[in-house]
Amino acid sequence: MKDYLKKVKSILPFLVLAIFVSTFSSFSLRYILEYKLEIDIKLFSWEFLIPFIISIISAILIRKRFVVLQFKDKTKDNFFYIFLSWILIFGLLINSQMFFTKYFYRSIVINDISEIKFDHDISTYNIKRLYVDESLAKGDLETKVGGKNGDKLNMKIFFIAPIPKDSLLSQNNFKVWYSETKDTTVSYSLSNQKKEIAFKKFYKNTLNYFKNKDFSKVHNFEKLFKSDEKDSFDKLIGNQDKSVIILKPISKNSKDATSFFYWYFKILGIGLCTILFSLIFISYKEEEYKKKNDEFLSLINFLIPRKGNYFLPVIIDVNIGYYILLGCFGIDVFSPRTEDLVNFGALSSEKIANGEIWRLLTAMFIHGSLQHIVYNMIVLSIAGIFAKELFGDKNLIIIYFVSGFSSFFASLIFHNNYIGVGASGAIFGIIGALFGAGLIDGYRENKPIILITVGYLLFNVFFGFITNSDNVAHISGFLIGALISWIFIVFKR
Repeated sequence: MKDYLKKVKSILPFLVLAIFVSTFSSFSLRYILEYKLEIDIKLFSWEFLIPFIISIISAILIRKRFVVLQFKDKTKDNFFYIFLSWILIFGLLINSQMFFTKYFYRSIVINDISEIKFDHDISTYNIKRLYVDESLAKGDLETKVGGKNGDKLNMKIFFIAPIPKDSLLSQNNFKVWYSETKDTTVSYSLSNQKKEIAFKKFYKNTLNYFKNKDFSKVHNFEKLFKSDEKDSFDKLIGNQDKSVIILKPISKNSKDATSFFYWYFKILGIGLCTILFSLIFISYKEEEYKKKNDEFLSLINFLIPRKGNYFLPVIIDVNIGYYILLGCFGIDVFSPRTEDLVNFGALSSEKIANGEIWRLLTAMFIHGSLQHIVYNMIVLSIAGIFAKELFGDKNLIIIYFVSGFSSFFASLIFHNNYIGVGASGAIFGIIGALFGAGLIDGYRENKPIILITVGYLLFNVFFGFITNSDNVAHISGFLIGALISWIFIVFKR
C-alpha cells in the first residue's frame, strides 16, 4: 500500500494539473480569439485540432512522472500509461470546447424569420413558423476518396433553400437559408458503371426525401459556424461577404451546456479511476528521470538537423510542418477536400499548363490524409537512414528530389486531368536506390535488401490497383532512384 501511494503521489497531482492547465489554456485561447476578437476560425479546429495538439504537449510534459513504474517484463515501458493520460486529456478538451460552444453562444426562440437576430453570440434558434422556398433551392454534389487505403468513395449532396420573410422579396435579398446534407459511401473499386448506378440511386432517394419533406414541421436549428460544410454552402449561394445566416436542422433533444459540464467531470472521474486502478498492478521503483533513457527525446533528437544528418530531419520536419499548417487554416486533416489541396499547392495538370511549375515542388510536401503522411514519414525515416549511410547526405538530396520530380512528370504524362500530392514518388526513389545499389554489388550478397525493396514495390502496386494510389508515380520513382544509384556507384568506382 505504501508503494501504491508513492506511485499516486508521483503521478496524480501532475496529471490533474496538466488537465486543468490545458483546459484553461484552450478555453482562454478560444474566448479571446473567437468570442472577444471575433476571429473566424473553423469549428473543427476548436473542437478537435487544437485539443489534439494541446493534449499531446501536455502528455509529453508529464511523461517523466511515469518513470517510477517498474515492469516485470523488461521489454515493456510506461508508454501505455502516458497514452491513457493523453486520451483522457484529449477527451476532456474536446468536451470543454463543446461546452464553450453551448455556453457562450445563446439559444433564442422566435415566431418567424422577421424576428431573427444576427448577433455573433447566437448559435441555435427555435423558429415557431417557417416557410422554405423550395422553388429557389440550390444543390451540389461533392465526391471524395476516403477509407483506410483510399478504397471508399464518399458522395455528399448539399441542399440549400432560402427562408423568406414573405413572398415579395427578390432572391438577392435573402438573408436566412435552410441547409441540409445527405451522403452515402460506395467501394472505390467498383466499375465506373456500378458507381454510376449507385450515384443515380442515391440521387433519386435524396430527391424524393426533399420533395416529401414537410419543412414547416422543422423548428430547431443551429447556425453553421465556419467549416468546410459552410464554405460549400457559401459558394452555392454566392455568400462572398458571409453576411447571411445558414441554418441547419438539429434534434430537439440536442445537448445543452449543462450536459457537457456534467460529462466533463464524468470523463474526468472515470479516466482518473481507470489510471489509479491500473497502477495497482505495477511495481514501484525509486528512480530519477534520466534524459539518456527518454525515448521521446531520442525521437526529437532524430528530427533535429545536425552535421552529418541534415537532409532527412529537415525533409521530415517540412512535411509535418506543412500538414500542421493545413490544419491551422481549418483544412480537414483526416480527409482534405481536393479543392483545398489544390489551393495549397497540390499538383494539377490544369495549373501546370497555366505555368505554375512550382507545384512540382510544393506537391511533394502535401498529403491527402493523416494516415497518408504518417505512413509516408515512417517509411521515409526507415529507408532514409539506410540510404544516408550508403550514399551520404548530399546524394540523398539528389535521389529524393530527382525521383520526386520525375514521378510527378510521369504521372502528368500518363494521366488526364491529374491532381497529385505526397512524397511517395520521392520515397520510392530512395527505396529504388537501395535496390539498385544491392543489385550492382551482387544478388547473393544483398539478397535480403533486393527482395525487401522489390517486394515493397510489388505490394504497393498490387494495392494501387484496388485503391486510389498512383502506381505510375510509385514505379517511375523506384526506377529513377535505381538509375541514380547506379550512376553514383559507377562514377565512384
